[in-house]
Amino acid sequence: MQRALLATLLLATPLAAQQTVWPDEGPATWAPRPTEPAITANDLRTRLYQYADDSMMGREAGTYGNIKATDYIAREFKRLGLVPAGENGSYFQELGYGQLGYDQARSVLTVQGAPLTAGTDWSPLSPSSGARVGGTADLKGATVVFGGRFGDSTTVLDPASVRGKVVVFTEPATIEVRTNFGTRQMQAPGNYTAAADAGAAGLLVIMTPQANAFRSRTGLMPTVANGIPGAAIAPSAAARLFSQPIEGLAVGTTGASIDARWSYDLTPLEYPTRNVLGILPGSDPKLRGQFVVIGAHNDHVGMVRGSVRPEHDSLRAFNTVLRPQGANDRVALDAVTPAQWAEINALIAKARAIRPASMDSVNNGADDDGSGTTVLLEIAERLASGERPARSILFNSHAAEEKGLLGSAWWTEHPTVPLDSIVAAINMDMLGKGRVTDVKFGGPNTVQMLGSRRVSAEYGDVIDSLNAVRSEPMVIDYSWDRTNRLNRFCRSDQVSYIRKGIPTTYFSTGYSRDYHQPTDEPRYINYDQSARVARFIHDIALTVANRPDRLEILPLDQQDPEARCGG
Repeated sequence: MQRALLATLLLATPLAAQQTVWPDEGPATWAPRPTEPAITANDLRTRLYQYADDSMMGREAGTYGNIKATDYIAREFKRLGLVPAGENGSYFQELGYGQLGYDQARSVLTVQGAPLTAGTDWSPLSPSSGARVGGTADLKGATVVFGGRFGDSTTVLDPASVRGKVVVFTEPATIEVRTNFGTRQMQAPGNYTAAADAGAAGLLVIMTPQANAFRSRTGLMPTVANGIPGAAIAPSAAARLFSQPIEGLAVGTTGASIDARWSYDLTPLEYPTRNVLGILPGSDPKLRGQFVVIGAHNDHVGMVRGSVRPEHDSLRAFNTVLRPQGANDRVALDAVTPAQWAEINALIAKARAIRPASMDSVNNGADDDGSGTTVLLEIAERLASGERPARSILFNSHAAEEKGLLGSAWWTEHPTVPLDSIVAAINMDMLGKGRVTDVKFGGPNTVQMLGSRRVSAEYGDVIDSLNAVRSEPMVIDYSWDRTNRLNRFCRSDQVSYIRKGIPTTYFSTGYSRDYHQPTDEPRYINYDQSARVARFIHDIALTVANRPDRLEILPLDQQDPEARCGG
């Protein structure tokens, strides 16, 4: 109902009219032109108007639009003379990404020889590295043992009584969590790896399979280190596992024997999902086998879904007043004041004074992360046309970041250069909206920087020292690095590198009103600021690549405990 009401309100044409639309608006189109070796605002504009064009259809992973986008990146890598660093001599590395499910007809779970019905009585749990659940089940005659409540950290499982058995848990506890996305139920913090840690052969969690267990979804084929098979089992079916009611069981009580057999199936999508990788070889024979990684993600969220197509200027007006961080902000329509509606309508009137209403169905992703991608290409062109750094530079255009950091996670699990050869990594995500009217603490020379000291304190020191002597110093906003607002650090590809102990810094200009909105278009990007940030990142990469020594890594117990984001 709110969606329909919002659509009606946003399509209303107010009466007032003024001269300008948005103070930050650029041209609706921009003709392609040759780029130059220097990092310039016009080069970024030329690239982004192509990369975030409607014809790219939002670049969603697994779609033709993303194929067009990654083809463009690979062509640029080739034109710049970068060495292919993908698979089979190409610039591409395809992910094992597709439709993930299980075949109910071939999946088996029996109790004392009596079969249970897949999908009704039980179903596999969703693969989870956090709970170490995953892999193929192939159990015959395995004894079940009661383990208490799933995730209860006060319960200790005795490895001697659990090893080789299937641990049965009751449903995990949940807590209500208030986030910027609203209030939702989540599993309570606890020890969800207890069964795997104790050497169990598998686990069963008593819950309604249809509501809580694994269902077909699009994703990666799970690769869970030391994972064990797990399934949800309905309370009615679970009653067969023990000779007494579940409610009266003590932890360690053994029960019936079960047979279990299932696996996860992956059906590839029509269009592959792929990282794009190119190397600029270093100039020093002793150091060129080491790498500085520069990355940004190539995907976005695709087309607007559902029957409601928003009107461009009306949506942007609404977000300007009520959702300054775009999709991060949630607004209850009945809480919007008359004064706010008046402000929204006044903004719409400015647009109507110069152009008609325009329905918009493409999430162009100009800022997220077209801006990071075009900066990556500009840095590649600058380095390829100038004096080569001592170490090699690996440019990694990450796939499927919007699906859960999948491209960077895949590459760090299947690296095309040795992981221990990487001295540092840089991740860039949203480098186009740093105006003071876009973000808190914004300004023409600002950049948000996260993670520079989480694995290597020296990395942050190098960046700060460099910035102090540059002719074009940046104002570094560390505020996001000191808080956990919006779970910010864990939402982009730097996490995959941090989890491997690689010093990594995340650069951004922040969330804006256009975040994950069809209004995220090239005309609203601040190209001058993006160019300044790009030149800063170029200088950082060059400095780290030319250092005689690698960055010093902090001992694990001195690293930020939250840096790995639960991984």
